[in-house]
Amino acid sequence: MKWPSPPLTVRVVIALSLSMGSAPDALAEPLQQISRFDVGTQGWRAVQIDRKVPATRFARKTIDGVPAVEAHARNSMALFTRPVMVDLKKTPVLCWRWRVSNVVKNADITKKSGDDQAARVYVGLDLPNSKLSLGTRAKLAIARSRGGAEIPDGAINYVWDNRLPVGTARKNVFTGQARIIVAQSGSAQAGQWITERHDLARDIQKQFRTDKARITSVAISSDTDNAGGTVTAAFADIHMVGAGARCRF
Repeated sequence: MKWPSPPLTVRVVIALSLSMGSAPDALAEPLQQISRFDVGTQGWRAVQIDRKVPATRFARKTIDGVPAVEAHARNSMALFTRPVMVDLKKTPVLCWRWRVSNVVKNADITKKSGDDQAARVYVGLDLPNSKLSLGTRAKLAIARSRGGAEIPDGAINYVWDNRLPVGTARKNVFTGQARIIVAQSGSAQAGQWITERHDLARDIQKQFRTDKARITSVAISSDTDNAGGTVTAAFADIHMVGAGARCRF
């Protein structure tokens, strides 16, 4: 993904409400729902990052009984995104499940020519000014003047890579403001739903050295515009829970 390449306009502003379970033990476990694809995709929007690049296509589907959004990429890139407001002190853990048809064979996220992923969960961040250099702030101001005020200060990207080991963390090759964390790798589990649980607050602290960041958006994507190829990925049940709480699938 080329970061950020205007125009990027996300005009929908929807605050998500906290959803609590009814059982006594559930009441002690905060839950922040981000996706409810069983009831639709209200609040989500497909955003084409670069008008010169074909857009990844998104469709609501039920796959193996799981309500999901499917991303189909063919030499393409786009985000399916929504704005969110999350209290990271109450719900620091990000959970979701995803599946891919295959990995991007020629991808290499250490190079601009190969910066593609079969699947990606992207978290946009608002960072304290102390974590943004004057140069970075100037670049963001220019990008926002062209592409919209919603362009975030930074981002965490959890990706399904083709070869790097799970747990690899690195800067995006196009910008240090986007950090990549390899959550899955290789094709051994292609075609299966895989559940994920990541301490987002901890990952933000490690990658940006701050506990003052604010989440502004969550997006999903399948990305093949640099290395080329075709891949289908599906995403479901994106939510956040407390540090000691279980994910709810």
